[in-house]
Amino acid sequence: MNKLNLGIGVVAASAAVFASSAFAAEKTLTAVTGLQQTNILAQAFLEKFVKVINTSGKGVVQVKYLGGQEIVPPTKSAAALKRGQYDILSCPTAYYIGTVPEGYALTASNQGPRALRANGGWELLQKIYAERAGAHLLSWGSNMTSYYTYLVKEPKIGKDGLPDLTGFKMRATGTYRPLFRALGATTINIKTSELLTAVQRGTVDGFGFTDVSLPALGMHTVTKFRLRPNYYQSNTVETINLATWASLTKAQKDRLNRLAIEFETSSVLFVEAERLREEKIIREAGVKDIVLTGRAGAKYLEIAHGEIWKQLKSRSKYHDDLKRLLYKEGKPDRQLTISQQLDMKR
Repeated sequence: MNKLNLGIGVVAASAAVFASSAFAAEKTLTAVTGLQQTNILAQAFLEKFVKVINTSGKGVVQVKYLGGQEIVPPTKSAAALKRGQYDILSCPTAYYIGTVPEGYALTASNQGPRALRANGGWELLQKIYAERAGAHLLSWGSNMTSYYTYLVKEPKIGKDGLPDLTGFKMRATGTYRPLFRALGATTINIKTSELLTAVQRGTVDGFGFTDVSLPALGMHTVTKFRLRPNYYQSNTVETINLATWASLTKAQKDRLNRLAIEFETSSVLFVEAERLREEKIIREAGVKDIVLTGRAGAKYLEIAHGEIWKQLKSRSKYHDDLKRLLYKEGKPDRQLTISQQLDMKR
């Protein structure tokens, strides 16, 4: 072999080794959503997180989406993540509130993730998720999605102006259960995929649900009333198995962290656009709003948030620190635009 051919061979071999190393450095992570794929919060995760990572993270990190509730029941999703059945979980903490009761603090919080990263709240939450769920808290996507109480029959309104749900059977997760019970209802745990059938059969008289994705489930066709004002904010978070997180390189962690932070804003705007579109569908379906105003409206929200903090206080040693860091007086006005609220909360 002459020197020229030898040189070409060395260069080619070096290039091959470099390419092989680059390929080997790329990490593919598996992901599951605790919500159905038709849910707009799951779609936000797929469009604004998974797709973005797979586009911008080539050669560094990729995400393979396995599916939603057909992969694992949402109430068992955190345990499956801890076992390493998959690497990333996007799921409301409400589904595994028994494992991480501190998820209640996200529900009743009026601070955004950027504020929490600045005041130490995020670091505390990461510590808690690691201890409780064996998971690294990566992001709080769709964090400004709020909730309504939806009913299939009209409730009585008490002298205090509040709805009396005595005798109502309400479908509830850990997010809504404290409020519904405080209003006199009994609660039933039913998967979202079975909710439409449950209402049609009269198994439940109402349910709590986000301010989006009602039409995706077909629930706007059976819902008769919606109680206002809306309350809480979604405690849907993205977590990654601790062992998986520890195995990542600094470059992979940095890429995921940067895109996770971007997702916390892009997901909010994605969900809000869908909410505005769906609002027209809900109104056209004839769903009537029961608006609690003045003292009644304030009391309704006071009960909603008060019951959540009460639950957390009885179940977590971190209650006082979480409330101090995640809740500030002067909650952003829900009538403001999402962009204005983002500015106030972040």
